[in-house]
Amino acid sequence: MIWRERNMNKNKNLPGRRILVYGMSDNPGGIETYLLNLVKNTENEDVVWDFVTDFPQIAYREILEQKGGQIFRISAKSKGLLRQWREFAAILKAHPEYQTVYFNVLNAGCVFTMLIPWLYRRKIVVHSHNASADNTAMHKLCRPFMNAMTDRYVACSGLAGEFMFGEKRMRKNQVFLMPNAIDAAKYEYKEDVREEMRRALGVEDKLVLCHVGRIVYQKNPKGVIDILEACVKRNPDCVLLSVGTGDMEAETKAYAEEKGLSPHVQFLGVRGDVDRIMQAADCFILPSVYEGLPIVAVEAQASGLPCLLSDKISTETKLTEDARFLPIDRPEQWAEAILSVQPQNRKKKRQEMIKAGYDMEYQKENISRLMQILM
Repeated sequence: MIWRERNMNKNKNLPGRRILVYGMSDNPGGIETYLLNLVKNTENEDVVWDFVTDFPQIAYREILEQKGGQIFRISAKSKGLLRQWREFAAILKAHPEYQTVYFNVLNAGCVFTMLIPWLYRRKIVVHSHNASADNTAMHKLCRPFMNAMTDRYVACSGLAGEFMFGEKRMRKNQVFLMPNAIDAAKYEYKEDVREEMRRALGVEDKLVLCHVGRIVYQKNPKGVIDILEACVKRNPDCVLLSVGTGDMEAETKAYAEEKGLSPHVQFLGVRGDVDRIMQAADCFILPSVYEGLPIVAVEAQASGLPCLLSDKISTETKLTEDARFLPIDRPEQWAEAILSVQPQNRKKKRQEMIKAGYDMEYQKENISRLMQILM
């Protein structure tokens, strides 16, 4: 352990300290957006962010490379753990400058990938971005081993910290809470953008719902369609803009078609203009089965959208009076809430984000603390 501590700090004060980050996927979701914002807001720090991924590509690759980051690819665990371990070990052998590996993860299954930097005596920082998992039994089995390998603990919310690291570590204040802050200025409401996007999407005279997220079990995509169905029964001019892709996409499209809702939903896929799409919407919905502290809900509130969120999501997500929580098994209740939404002044929500501590530009203290943890 003494050698490990000395090794972790050996290059601490050298210029251009490089940190290796694990957790980027090819989908520009919450983790990816958080990491992109972190890279952008630490340009004046003496640090370079490099990435190791087991996906064929990663989101925001060009931007990350422009910022000086290197991207390493290792095989997915499905191709064989030994193969992944050999490839990860080769990276660490070739790059002794990576004294910290920063894991941004959804569950404790990351322990299998963590084994290599742990064996190579690298500092391991784990950042939890979720408050539940599809396979909770496997998560609970892996968690004690993950905790034992972890040097420092970070979470996007209290619920995410308790889920990933356990109630005991939260109670002892061993987990640093790093809010999922955003570039709030990017999401400030603009009437001209709203009009332009509504014309482009062909929804000028519609009641527009917006859902942003991977089309996977966690995000409850069929529940999103059920909410749309309940709305359309009450208001035939209701439409849904669905942004994202995932392994339930074909199934969800078939489900919408089966219910006769295909004319009322646009599956937009992965988009780089989510901020503009939110401008076009009238209400944001997120009926997830579980979340950590979803960045997309922060973004929606920053855009001034009324937000209806699953009651499975941490109440820490409520940053403005525009957000409320509803049970995911009551689509009629969601429809009533959507149809009762009143036109409001969506401008000047950035000040509320700043006050709540979720504007990345005003996150200097938290970023400084995180950098101390990583170094």
